[in-house]
Amino acid sequence: MSAATGGNGGGGENVKIAVRVRCFNQRELDAHAERVVRMENHVKGSKTWVKDPNTGSERDFNYDHSFQSFSPDQHDIGEYASQDTVFQALGMPVLNAALAGMNICLFAYGQTGSGKSFSMLGKLNSPDQEGIIPRVCKELFHRIGSEGGDAKYTVDMQIIEIYCEQVNDLLANRKDWPAKGHKPVMTKDGYVVETTKRPCFKFEDIDGAMRFADKNRSIGAHALNPESSRAHTIYQINYQRSEKSADKKNVTTVSSRINLIDLAGSERTESAGTSGQMLKEGNAINLSLTALGACIKALSEEKKPNFRDSKLTLLLQSSMTNGLVIMIAAISPASICYAETMSTLRFADRLKTVRIKAQANVTVDPVEEIRKQMEDMRQRMQAEIDALRDQASGKAVSALEDELRHAKDQSKEEQEALKQQLEWERSSAQRLQQELKQRIAEVEARAAGVAESEEDRRRRAVEQDQLWRSALGGASWTSEGEQSEPHLLNLHEDSRLAETLVYSIPRGKVLKVGRADSKSPPDIEFNGLGITKGHCVLEHTPSGEVYITSGTNSRTLVNGEQIRSRTRLFHNFRVWLGNNYAFRFCFPGREAEPGAHAGHPPPDYAMAQKEVTRKESEGFSDPRLTPVLSQRLTEALNKVNQANVIAKDLERPVRFAPKLTDSPEGLTIGIAMTCAGVVLLWPWEKFVARLPYMVECWQDWQRALEQHA
Repeated sequence: MSAATGGNGGGGENVKIAVRVRCFNQRELDAHAERVVRMENHVKGSKTWVKDPNTGSERDFNYDHSFQSFSPDQHDIGEYASQDTVFQALGMPVLNAALAGMNICLFAYGQTGSGKSFSMLGKLNSPDQEGIIPRVCKELFHRIGSEGGDAKYTVDMQIIEIYCEQVNDLLANRKDWPAKGHKPVMTKDGYVVETTKRPCFKFEDIDGAMRFADKNRSIGAHALNPESSRAHTIYQINYQRSEKSADKKNVTTVSSRINLIDLAGSERTESAGTSGQMLKEGNAINLSLTALGACIKALSEEKKPNFRDSKLTLLLQSSMTNGLVIMIAAISPASICYAETMSTLRFADRLKTVRIKAQANVTVDPVEEIRKQMEDMRQRMQAEIDALRDQASGKAVSALEDELRHAKDQSKEEQEALKQQLEWERSSAQRLQQELKQRIAEVEARAAGVAESEEDRRRRAVEQDQLWRSALGGASWTSEGEQSEPHLLNLHEDSRLAETLVYSIPRGKVLKVGRADSKSPPDIEFNGLGITKGHCVLEHTPSGEVYITSGTNSRTLVNGEQIRSRTRLFHNFRVWLGNNYAFRFCFPGREAEPGAHAGHPPPDYAMAQKEVTRKESEGFSDPRLTPVLSQRLTEALNKVNQANVIAKDLERPVRFAPKLTDSPEGLTIGIAMTCAGVVLLWPWEKFVARLPYMVECWQDWQRALEQHA
């Protein structure tokens, strides 16, 4: 008989809260922002103060941990906290609890750009800057390797993103994603999604999975909008340890589910760029964060939470009601972010009152009973698969088809109505069959997992590695530091996604770059905004020079300027393709060549974007342009480019352009829309509200192209 052990007993344990403040970013330095946050750690607990920049009054908050990562030199604002400090305080308790069989939910919360991803993931290829997730995974395999005995371990990893309430599998080829995402299904362990589970036998397996997920996110973010990577990302590690008793009659199993969540940024609706109506993306993020807050409030009041309000809360239900929950509240130190900082800290204040009862997932089972249970489970799953296949095969003949065959005596209107109804039913049946096929695949995956041997797991890991290598659209599997050939390196506003995609240009090769084309497939495939078939050509000559040639009517920029002829590339040149694809050209061994752009640090996304907008904004000179308005103008130029590319792709005769206008409040930025010779002036808020619907139309057009490719 199975017996569960462990648990914390009593009324449960409070959610642990840590707050971390980062250093100033470039935007805050440009705005000459003032530091308004200071911290102090005590023997037990900590205190964080935030000063109101308008009144000078301070508000204090009490938490379990306060991490001052603003400056190692300013000791009067708190002891400096490195990545290792954060790991020792939060990561080690997470790992110890997981090894004891406790479910874990550790998530980072805060506004966009507050440092959540840095705390959770850190920087790639920089061991001292690694975040909690890679450090926990390293320590996990170190512990497994140092244990003796005959225990058997299985570690699997899933990485999913929740974007606009759609669950996507970041460990699968984007082309294989279901149109409406994966649907959560109920199991004995709560709601789960049947996405790719990567068997992991060493830390390098987990590291490879995270790197592929980053590359997968980068491809998707560039395809739509380089600023549009705002999604919740869940890194789930499934851990199990099984060991037979000395007499071989019983098996003790310790299992845990470790959810490490990098939440999308929380935003106030009146923040810059989101005034008026929120973008669809922001709406979905705020919906899930609001649902998370509502569940936390209900738990703190010992009421029943409604976890079904969002996909995020549904998937975190089991961890939030039975396990160890830790939150990192990431905040900015800047006076210009005071309102967002206070909002984040108030959210953390509510969460710290929640108490959660946690029970360790430790079972002791007779060996024969386990074998019987596994066989029963296999049979149940096979029965479910057979039933689903019967439904998906379309064995049931529509009664409407028979009715239509015998409808000769009916009027034309009645026959036409029957035909329309039949078409609708066929369309519905096709959609149902697709859903059932997806469900069959998910159930088969679960059934395979029940009976999977160690050898099967290793074989599956190798197959997944091979699939990953073919899913990157021409990008190299190796990292930038391993490249000896000249290559393009992607730039992105999100530092985690920047420089994750490497496109090598071998000597003597001519590479075609552009949209998917069945007649003339490109060597490097991009399908984002503004990318055309035969968009450009990259050429690495036998003598060692690299050239780029733009296709007809293709937006190809080098160092911020549209190229009109074959152009030579030198080290650290910036290349833009279409609306969203920004790259830095790297030429190992040619860094000091005449024409190369030297300097450290190398060009990043912000520099490449400023370079483009500086040239595009040369016609906008007004002494009344404040730093805030200049920032809005830069944003307007970027969004107008996106709207114009959409209009061009969809063959709509409209053009958009930013326009400085006078209003009773002073100088403002509007959007001039020109259609059939008529110019209309839209307020900024109206344009920002309409842009998501333009993007939706473009996405529908893109999907239609892919289906007919």
